[in-house]
Amino acid sequence: MKLSAFFCILPAVVVAEVESNIPLGVEAVTGYRTEYIHRGMSLADDVIDFQLESGFALSDTWSIGLGGWHAAGTASEANFSETSGSVELRYDEKSFSSGWALGYRSFSGSQLIDGLETGPFCSWHATADLDVNAELRYDDGARTWYAKAELYWSKPLDKKSFVSALAGISAVGDYYDRKGLNDVFLRISYTYNVASNVSLTPFLGSSIGLDEIAEDRGYGGVWFEVSF
Repeated sequence: MKLSAFFCILPAVVVAEVESNIPLGVEAVTGYRTEYIHRGMSLADDVIDFQLESGFALSDTWSIGLGGWHAAGTASEANFSETSGSVELRYDEKSFSSGWALGYRSFSGSQLIDGLETGPFCSWHATADLDVNAELRYDDGARTWYAKAELYWSKPLDKKSFVSALAGISAVGDYYDRKGLNDVFLRISYTYNVASNVSLTPFLGSSIGLDEIAEDRGYGGVWFEVSF
């Protein structure tokens, strides 16, 4: 079973967007996306991001993960950037994972407010190919909560590649004028392992707004990952 060290906090991480092929270690990821969609909100176009993740085992079932993330818009009119860091305590067994995450986000050129985020997450490993995930976050910058539930499916195509799909739904408190059901999101990706520790992952995604002020969005991009 793959371990996504920060699927709850970091967008490509984070939390949540690049799956690692190693149970613990160090992974560096750089990527490009046509539009950065954060919790159903469009923050910038033509975004380059970089993330670094690491983790270490405390026992056979407990581990600690650390991560950092920086993203910046590259469009001619863009002044957007985001820098964040996180730590999580995680419990893993064969069919179930859970834990608590704490992170900090700093934004520039965005309506989003800097602040801490914290909350629990859990995952049921339903089959070898399917996970059911859930998370709850309290966002100190927005002074409210964000929650999501999602399905993650992956399938090997051969020894060097696999496809994956992520689909879910989110809800918010009073989150930048959004309340209640927020969006339905989907991402489809293909990963090719160039070497045992190097991979390339093109992806397509969308966010379908459920709040009356939320807009439907689509994006594409690619990640380049190196693990140590």
